[in-house]
Amino acid sequence: MSDTARAIRRVYLACEFLPADPTVRGLVSIGLTDDAGRDYYAVNNDMDFTAVLDVPWMVDDVWPWLPRCTADGYPYLLDRVHPDVKLIKEIRDEVAMYFACGPPETHLYAACGGQHIHRLHSLWDNHWEVMPSAVPRWFHELWSLAVQAGNPPLPERPRREHHALTHARYYRTLHERLLTLTACPRCGGDGFRPARGFHRTPAGRQWAAPPRIGCVDESPATRRVPEDHGYPPYRPDTGSDRSTRLPTRQMHSVVCDVCAYVYDEDGDGILVFVDPEEAVRDVLRHHWMCLTDGRAICPRDDEEHRAVYDELMPPEPGAGGDERIPPDEEIDERIPPDEEIDERIPPDEER
Repeated sequence: MSDTARAIRRVYLACEFLPADPTVRGLVSIGLTDDAGRDYYAVNNDMDFTAVLDVPWMVDDVWPWLPRCTADGYPYLLDRVHPDVKLIKEIRDEVAMYFACGPPETHLYAACGGQHIHRLHSLWDNHWEVMPSAVPRWFHELWSLAVQAGNPPLPERPRREHHALTHARYYRTLHERLLTLTACPRCGGDGFRPARGFHRTPAGRQWAAPPRIGCVDESPATRRVPEDHGYPPYRPDTGSDRSTRLPTRQMHSVVCDVCAYVYDEDGDGILVFVDPEEAVRDVLRHHWMCLTDGRAICPRDDEEHRAVYDELMPPEPGAGGDERIPPDEEIDERIPPDEEIDERIPPDEER
């Protein structure tokens, strides 16, 4: 292993948190460990206890590993006097001190660690100018290193033990296993491409990424350079040598709205028309039906088409159940005025 690799401190991070709460109240616990075995663990006394206890899997897998008050029969009360339970301000100061004590160059590692490093940075409200320079700004993803190694068999992960420090220690074991498969035998390193200056602020620049330095091939073998095949040099396309675009025109085709048959009565392929009026005239010659709402129906005689034709036919007289006689056919059974019988006694017959 090179002197550069020995001067790098490897820190492994794991957090327990509420996925729906990205603030510090969503942080349950944080665990840190490094390659020298220095550990840090803290439980957030300012967490949202109600939200944590509303998540069933956190009650079953996370809460049992936290310091709890069980003497009085209250397993869902956090032991606030336990030394691991701390205020968020204490956690922030102690985490900053943890990263400050050690070599000036620190590499941070985690597995699926996007949320984990976010919880770490949330101790300073994700404000990099306020966050101490010793705290890493980014991390190495261990699962990507496992993929680069060909997804080899990995150490067994602790089951149902959602403890931040236990997970951080597992990440260290996982990385040590992957180093045996991916680390450069000459320069050591962390299994990824060798680099220098990680997480250090260059003078005069704010959080600029340092240059990467790879392994140098010092073998006496002759280097292979690309052969010159006589290809012309690349010239950017300025648009001057582009072929002229031909004018385009919108064409129309006819499709049956019942069976999706494309109008092709001549059998020479899909017929297209310059305008819709020409299309209507042509399909009407072949007994198509063109409706006022724009639909077209082919003359195919099957059950589906007949059902559509029946819907378009006007209702038969009396089909609606109204058997009333039209007004012009009503029979007036009243006696006409000239046929009315006056049963009154005439005046000359009165006595």
